[in-house]
Amino acid sequence: MHHLVIGEGQIGRALIERARADGDRVTILRRSEVAPSPGIDRVAGDVLDPTALAAALTGVDAVHAVFHAAYDARIWRRDLPPRELAVLDAAVERGIPALFPESMYGFQGEARNLVEGAGPTPLDAKGEARIALLEQRRRHAAQTISLVASDLVGPTAVGTGAAVASAMIIERIAAGRRPVVVAAADAPHTLTHLPDLAAAMLHAARHAERLAPSGDAVLHAPSAPARSQRELAALASSLLGQPDRRPLRIPILALRALSGVNTFARELSGISRIWSEPCVLQPGILTTQEGLEPTPWSQAVRSTVEQAEAARTGTRTTETSSSAPRLR
Repeated sequence: MHHLVIGEGQIGRALIERARADGDRVTILRRSEVAPSPGIDRVAGDVLDPTALAAALTGVDAVHAVFHAAYDARIWRRDLPPRELAVLDAAVERGIPALFPESMYGFQGEARNLVEGAGPTPLDAKGEARIALLEQRRRHAAQTISLVASDLVGPTAVGTGAAVASAMIIERIAAGRRPVVVAAADAPHTLTHLPDLAAAMLHAARHAERLAPSGDAVLHAPSAPARSQRELAALASSLLGQPDRRPLRIPILALRALSGVNTFARELSGISRIWSEPCVLQPGILTTQEGLEPTPWSQAVRSTVEQAEAARTGTRTTETSSSAPRLR
């Protein structure tokens, strides 16, 4: 199967790795030019450029829109709808499915126990922006599948600054610093392993007719049972051979106090229920019917810790690399 991956961030790179491991062909569309990659077709250009998008879509069987925008609801509302619409229009014109990763933000009101098929319950501007995107996909004639994931972990999350669990807990511990937790350190909080999200998106692309018979589906990415931020910090510390230091805690009140002067604080405050209460993504049909089992939680954490330590020491993490760091 030939996949177009638009964007090469933490999700895009996981998709590319898994698709190539499965023997599929990959084309990447990204704004900036990079050095050629063996076995990958690359097109430099913007998704809003019809010529670049058409060139990237040549011979493609499915398109994965994994681009994003700065962590600001105002930018999401402005930039993401037209970019997704360009993908939707191109997909319906060619008769191919369009796949999108999705967050839990639009379902924050049900995040304590989010079941597949739950209705929208946004509680902030980011959630409203995500629901608007889901509605645009639902109303469009293109065949669309959205994969809901929780906070992301995995090797490709490291160094991006886009994954809270990796950046604030795992990478800080690897650097010898105290981890930072948001709000409720002991509340269960689902983590989605990026390789599992990638596998789910590829599976959905291959079986789009069955999974989205009405033209649109919102499915849950396979994710291991929820564990707490404190448990994550303890395991990461153990794997790295470091003492389990007491995490620094960011109270929700502090985020709210800074919201007027700091964009990140404002946006994190908006999803405070996800961090101050349990946040549990329940299994959906990809797990219960399609047989896609999530990576065990401890293994997902280990893969992220290994990459964080490799990034710190300048080593590699492939299984065949003798220079990969050995963790406990």
